[in-house]
Amino acid sequence: MSENTKPVPVNGDKPATTAKDRAKAPRDYDIGCFPSPFYFGFLGSHIIVPVVSAYTHIKVKPDMEFVNHEGPIIVISNHESYLDPMVTNKLTKARPANFVTGEFVFRAPAWGHWFKLGGAIPKKQFVVDTSAVKAMMKVMKRNGVLIVYPEATRHVDGHSVSFDDGIARLAKKSGASIYIAHIHGAYLTWPRWSQSGMRKGKITSEFVRKINSDEVKESTIEELQQKILDGIKYDENEWNREHKIEFKSRRLAAGLQNIAYACPRCGHEFTMRFLDSGKRDLIQCCECGNAVRYLPTGLLEKADPQCVIFDDLHKWAEWERGIIAEELKAGDFRMDMDADLFKVFDRFSFAKTGKGRITITDKEIIYKGTDCPAEEGIPYKKGKPMKGYRNRTLKPDAPTETKVFEIDTMRGLVASYGKYFEIYDKNGELFRFYVDGQKVFKVHEIVTLLGKK
Repeated sequence: MSENTKPVPVNGDKPATTAKDRAKAPRDYDIGCFPSPFYFGFLGSHIIVPVVSAYTHIKVKPDMEFVNHEGPIIVISNHESYLDPMVTNKLTKARPANFVTGEFVFRAPAWGHWFKLGGAIPKKQFVVDTSAVKAMMKVMKRNGVLIVYPEATRHVDGHSVSFDDGIARLAKKSGASIYIAHIHGAYLTWPRWSQSGMRKGKITSEFVRKINSDEVKESTIEELQQKILDGIKYDENEWNREHKIEFKSRRLAAGLQNIAYACPRCGHEFTMRFLDSGKRDLIQCCECGNAVRYLPTGLLEKADPQCVIFDDLHKWAEWERGIIAEELKAGDFRMDMDADLFKVFDRFSFAKTGKGRITITDKEIIYKGTDCPAEEGIPYKKGKPMKGYRNRTLKPDAPTETKVFEIDTMRGLVASYGKYFEIYDKNGELFRFYVDGQKVFKVHEIVTLLGKK
């Protein structure tokens, strides 16, 4: 069946059977709508994706079996970087699809509007989002294509992470087939922790597993979830040990210290520093001098024979996770840090509303400090107060408030390593805390270990 003869929904779920009908019909751009032929097709798939693909060396051949498959489809993939939707777009040959994306993407003025018109479905991370679930079911009911990165967060260390059975339940309810893809090289092209942007390398992708609708129906939720987890499991470090593709940058190791924050030789935390001189591929402990070199392949090597390191970032992070687990197991865990509090000012920006201290225990994240309504705060853009608010100051004599967030109710934590983490309270209000950047990863891992699964 050609693209021009497929039923194309407009005005919600009413079908237009030809390209002519599709062009004339009015459009409904509610979330879950059929992707705009202009924004998703012409502008996105035929201009932006090819340009970015050429710049980042995305080399992906479309899977024609997928292109010709009929009925509702859920495409899931490992989540390596912000480039993933463009990689998947090429793998699926730009077949109209609704991407499920973090709602933070819609905070960017230009991009947010474009994503909405392109059919993207915003979803709050690590909380139940009924609006997003309804939109996904809307796509399935019209036999559409849904593209989801179920890990809900980009890889930190090149290794996949676990996630709940939401996609398995959606597939069972809708009778959709599931296509599982692996993306290779996108993590090393644009590491989540990188403070130097993208690197030049090569990105590929392919479908590694198909679970057809009959198999979905015959499987229990538990069986289907295990098939999905087994299919999506991936380690970019192991992949590049075999392929040895180089990803080049002038500041290869910038930001690495925010994940590899503890020194394996002396055991001190938050002592690893990026050496912004020479080849700029080193981080070193400021206590004992232990140093590691980040290679263009994404692997690690000793700066000299006496150094004690791990040979990839996943192994380093796993070692740190083990230390955190032992600290929590020992009881009476406590971690303190200064924090600046920011809250949502408008759709696209945050305002600084207070300053205080964060205390983390094995049960709670507690903020004790000042706070004010967002409209009385100082709006920021690109790390600086917005024009018109630069002379505004927070009340120095504002009363101290205490906000308590129970960790066992959290499904995860939105974090920008080296900068901040975000928490929704029980009323759905979003709080962003800027803290010592090296501590963000540890806070994230504490919530991952203790939070609601």
